[in-house]
Amino acid sequence: MSFFFFLPWFMILIPVIANEPVDWYKNHSYLATDTFLDIGVIMLKFHPICYFHVFIVGMLLAKLRQLLDKKAVLSGHGADSWRNPYVIALQFVAPLGYLVLLLVFSVEGFQAKLWGYKLSARISVLLPFQAMVLFGLAGLPSLPLPVFSYAFSKLDFLENYSYAVYVFQFLCYAVWPQTGLVNLLWFLVFTYASAFLIAKLIQQPIQKWWAAHTHARLAVPFVLAAAFVACSFLPDQALAPALPELPAEVRIDEQTLDQRLQLLDHQREASATINPSLLIKDNEVIVVARRHRRETKMGNGIFNGPEGAQDAVIIDQLWHSDIIMGKTPLDPIAWKEWPTTGVNPLQNVQMEEWSGLRTPSGNEWKDLCVLRFARKVVETWIASNNTLIRHVVTGPEDPKAVDLEGQLVMAFDSKKPHSGDVEGVCRRNQQGLLDAVTQMYVSSDVQVTQPTEEKMGYRLSYGQIDVDEKNWIPFTYQGRLHFVYTPMPHVILSAGADGSSEKIYSTSFGPLRRVVQEYPHVRIRGSAQAVFVNNSQATPSLPRPHFLALLHLYDTKTGRYAHHASEAESGGWVEFKANGASPSYRFGAEPPFLMLQMSERLPLSEAAATPGGIPFAFASGLAVHGDTVAISYGAGDRDARILVMTLQRCSAMGTTKYLA
Repeated sequence: MSFFFFLPWFMILIPVIANEPVDWYKNHSYLATDTFLDIGVIMLKFHPICYFHVFIVGMLLAKLRQLLDKKAVLSGHGADSWRNPYVIALQFVAPLGYLVLLLVFSVEGFQAKLWGYKLSARISVLLPFQAMVLFGLAGLPSLPLPVFSYAFSKLDFLENYSYAVYVFQFLCYAVWPQTGLVNLLWFLVFTYASAFLIAKLIQQPIQKWWAAHTHARLAVPFVLAAAFVACSFLPDQALAPALPELPAEVRIDEQTLDQRLQLLDHQREASATINPSLLIKDNEVIVVARRHRRETKMGNGIFNGPEGAQDAVIIDQLWHSDIIMGKTPLDPIAWKEWPTTGVNPLQNVQMEEWSGLRTPSGNEWKDLCVLRFARKVVETWIASNNTLIRHVVTGPEDPKAVDLEGQLVMAFDSKKPHSGDVEGVCRRNQQGLLDAVTQMYVSSDVQVTQPTEEKMGYRLSYGQIDVDEKNWIPFTYQGRLHFVYTPMPHVILSAGADGSSEKIYSTSFGPLRRVVQEYPHVRIRGSAQAVFVNNSQATPSLPRPHFLALLHLYDTKTGRYAHHASEAESGGWVEFKANGASPSYRFGAEPPFLMLQMSERLPLSEAAATPGGIPFAFASGLAVHGDTVAISYGAGDRDARILVMTLQRCSAMGTTKYLA
């Protein structure tokens, strides 16, 4: 028995002797079978041979009980006498075993690291104390039951329901109204009441049938085997059902068309191209977009939470993100006729990954910080089963292209790379844990035809560093880069190529001011870049030079994008509706860049990102050439699309009721 008690300790001693971490198995990922380590961990966790010592100890324990019983009877005192040393010793065996187990599972100083780690505990490093409990409760056949065992023997009437308790206790916990706030007394009552019903209505009737039908039960294994094979053909509920596809083309009216923007990305694998942005420069159309793919990984690790470091199952919900870009010659005739003919001049643009993005110190833009205990929670700790769920983004997101005196400037948002040194983005909170939030960055002189050429990304210095900062609207004026920081108030920033930025103007737009007052839960945010327009014939509702831009409204109560209905004759806002798309707006071509007009809702096609999710569309790009407006957008994080219309039609969407 001593030999078998010692076996699990090899899980601890061998790594120590080999100068390896005691928790070496944490490099194994859930369900992975790629390496010998993966297979070894799975064997240790599940193969019966690794638990053979437990069964042997059980048999040796029964033999020990027989041998000690003979010695207890042959001792100099009677079997019932308190002078018999065996009678006295038996009083302490079970309580001592329970005490040690209670300390291990309840007191931090006695937990995993004292008795090994998760894997060694799984293969019964605590077996000696479990054996003490069994032996102490059973006692010796010829001796009276120990007092502790006699007291608990009064609960023997519960033994008929113990198996049901064992099987269904976690189901009972799962349906308990307050996870992590369990009243032990009422939970035990609930669990045993459930076990009573299950035992009486299911378990015991099946046991009686099994005992009465000795021949019929021979067929049960074959019936079960056939049932399991049949179940293997059922759809896997863990796999997301196919999402409905959006139509490739939607004709809105004679001057407005919605299409799928069919971009070629040979490296996309299972990724989606979303949130495209357009720039017309030097008789070419430059297209930048985001390559997006979701993945879930599970593994073991250490969680450093408010209660200290502890073993955890870590589930990473990864959003693989890359910026891709490409270009194609501008066809002025095709571009002009696009809204009416539907012939897409941007179809099959070849996209390449922008792999040359670097931090200011020259490191690759990867291994982004994970947000922890900040205002926007993307990390969830489930204390009841020691599970950590993290949302991890792997790269930059949502690029916007701007022409700055012949140079292509890329504005994008991202979390800080671990290998980077962008000041002020990663910080330490009160718990001493690393935080990271999304911030705005800019990179200059990007070469579309040379995506591997190294270009530095700099954080735009204006704004807050402890909350997400994104969806700024870039534009150029008099050879300088500017951003609309927020549409309401309409804050304008001046920015440099090195990320330096400062506020230069702040104005207000009456209709949006009323929205903020009447709907404080609605946030007004920017999107895409602003484009200069000077075509009074095509824009009769605003016949002067101006900038055309996009914005969207976000409802913090529902977590949905929102749009406004048409303004009532009284001048008030009628309502906000969920699932809407971004409206466009126009602001002055000269400082202080006053907001002048806002359009009706843009007719973008919406899609859900996940089954049962909320359909949405996010306008991410804007380009104007001649009399044609192209609004590129992402639908449901899975489809890159474009809304094209004549400039006259776009202008008609902004009525005089929205003039400042």
